[in-house]
Amino acid sequence: MASPTARRKLGIELRGLRDAAGLNIDQAASAAGISDSHLSRIERGRVGVRPLTLKALLQSYGADAEVTDRLAKTAADTTKRGDRGWWQPYAAAISEKYASLIAFESEATSIKAFGSMVVPGLLQTEDYARALLQRGPVRLKADEIDTRVAVRTSRQAILDQNYPPSTWIILDEGVIRRMVGGAEVMRRQILHLVDIASRPNIDLQVIPYSAGAHAGTLGPLVILGFPEGDDVVYCETYAGDLYPEAVASYGDVFNRLAQDALSADSSTELLRTAAEGMK
Repeated sequence: MASPTARRKLGIELRGLRDAAGLNIDQAASAAGISDSHLSRIERGRVGVRPLTLKALLQSYGADAEVTDRLAKTAADTTKRGDRGWWQPYAAAISEKYASLIAFESEATSIKAFGSMVVPGLLQTEDYARALLQRGPVRLKADEIDTRVAVRTSRQAILDQNYPPSTWIILDEGVIRRMVGGAEVMRRQILHLVDIASRPNIDLQVIPYSAGAHAGTLGPLVILGFPEGDDVVYCETYAGDLYPEAVASYGDVFNRLAQDALSADSSTELLRTAAEGMK
């Protein structure tokens, strides 16, 4: 699979050069003989760029020989197989878009996630993840479940690294009321959420049933932030994993969800009460 982080970095540089050249996206796309939507996807790191297209873009931006050579090498990196991350041994068992999520997570400095039905993967206990996969939308064999649980729990290492990403999780109350794996599995999962919420780099809120309908009724989402900007949005759907273009609108959805959610302290109290009720 192509390197998603290399694509993202190349796209950021190309947009910076376009801005410096004073060209809008329509002008630059026309000069390169591609559509403005295709150039937008290149700049957002959603797709790679062909050598001839890259050359045409850099010529229209007035890039010098040093920049042209350097970005040509960067573009070549985007076609390499994988990012050489810890997840590469599992590449055959996971989708390319899921592998991209893991790669993006490994470089993100901020993570915002909304769980509409289940606990987001980064906060799942092993037992909860296993129970979820056993009853999920895709029928999996026992060894496939083992592999996916291993990947999911390994992803969580980013929360324990020396400089973990700032993480903000919002859950619908239904997430903590749904008995995934039974009462004891859920009790341990909820207590894990309480423990996670006590970390200084993690904010966790719950939207109570009393809030009624809210902005997240269409499903879960993840927003990954990076130092140089260009957030990445990830959504899981029955049709497959998606990386939507309208990043700003998802940020607005998340902000509206935060307004409907209980405070961090009240959310933790709700979690503790829910866990007590499962003894």
